[in-house]
Amino acid sequence: MEVVIDQKGEETVIKIKGRLDTNTTRECEEKVLPVWKNPGVKVCVDCSDLEYVSSAGLRLFLVLQKTTTAQKGSLRLVGMRNVVRETFSLTGFNALFKIEDAK
Repeated sequence: MEVVIDQKGEETVIKIKGRLDTNTTRECEEKVLPVWKNPGVKVCVDCSDLEYVSSAGLRLFLVLQKTTTAQKGSLRLVGMRNVVRETFSLTGFNALFKIEDAK
């Protein structure tokens, strides 16, 4: 699992590569949570290289959504592979997030 964080204008783009599972979620969380230190933060999570997400990974996405709401910011997920999108759909998480196709 690899995390790359870039600033694109007012929006912070977080690209997650690999698998988000029990072994990698804690490391990912430690890397990305500092992005939410400022109120009104705008975040895009690029999921195009996210190969798999487990229940631990879903919990992290839920934490990110709750933190975004608390900071009165915005969060969008883009470029999900079918296997990840299916996981979000089966768990009902697709209703909790703004999910967009890659541009």
